[in-house]
Amino acid sequence: MELRQYKAEDGVAMLASLPGGLKGYPDADKWCEQAEQDGFAFTIIYDGKIVCCAGIIREREGVGLAWALYPPDIGKYHIDPQVARNKLKELMDEGGFWRVAATVRCDFPLGWDYLRYLGFEREGRMKQHEPDRTDSYLYAMVR
Repeated sequence: MELRQYKAEDGVAMLASLPGGLKGYPDADKWCEQAEQDGFAFTIIYDGKIVCCAGIIREREGVGLAWALYPPDIGKYHIDPQVARNKLKELMDEGGFWRVAATVRCDFPLGWDYLRYLGFEREGRMKQHEPDRTDSYLYAMVR
């Protein structure tokens, strides 16, 4: 497993265009380019295939929005979620974040569990937040 960290000032290739990239996601190229420019990001590569892209987009001083993209078959890689938890905390320290929020679909209980594992707490429900108008839960980690 390889862990790469990207920051906007690195001028690196877009996450979506790396080998095994996230081409299955709508607007992946555009979205990843924006995420790389606005915040801190990292990628986990397993056997030459991207199995996670994640990071924090700065909304304002001390406050950010966590994001993550995984391929649909992420479960088969058995990546220790502690890798993402440790990296998220490292990015929070580097960026001076005291609050980081994240959203997850209301119909995705595995995602709720994952965010709680990472250290997030549920704050509320966001009506019709997803592109298909599904509701999402808002979670946040506050230090």
